[in-house]
Amino acid sequence: MTKLGEITVNGKQVSVFKPPHDAPDFPWVDVEELALAFLDPAAATRMVGHSHRFGDTSRVVATVRNGDRIATIFCHAMAQGLCGAIDEWNGFKPADEDDTGPAHWAYCIALGRFAADHWPMSFENLIHAFKNPGGEFMKDVREGDA
Repeated sequence: MTKLGEITVNGKQVSVFKPPHDAPDFPWVDVEELALAFLDPAAATRMVGHSHRFGDTSRVVATVRNGDRIATIFCHAMAQGLCGAIDEWNGFKPADEDDTGPAHWAYCIALGRFAADHWPMSFENLIHAFKNPGGEFMKDVREGDA
């Protein structure tokens, strides 16, 4: 998987990667780096461990070399979920169902800007990516929720 670049989230660098599949999808991100943007190192390491246990019948993460380490990466939808959990853990209370917390907002703005500049998608592929987050990696997870 190819590293596309980095985004800055809450003052920390988070690596962004090409998805590990060929279906239209948003870029994937380094789980530990994203967690470190909001959590202490021990909690961020625990998040990486938790991410390897998501899903019963599909892989929802991939591993990739990121500099001098092997990193765990996951899709944009999983990254949003992690940020939402961090917001809840930090006491964020949404005003309504469309309200998002500061971690979720900071991550989404940074990745959205990065994708607009470095990951252009046709409208058709954009819709496909929204409907099929994570591509084949997340297929069984999505079907299980249906």
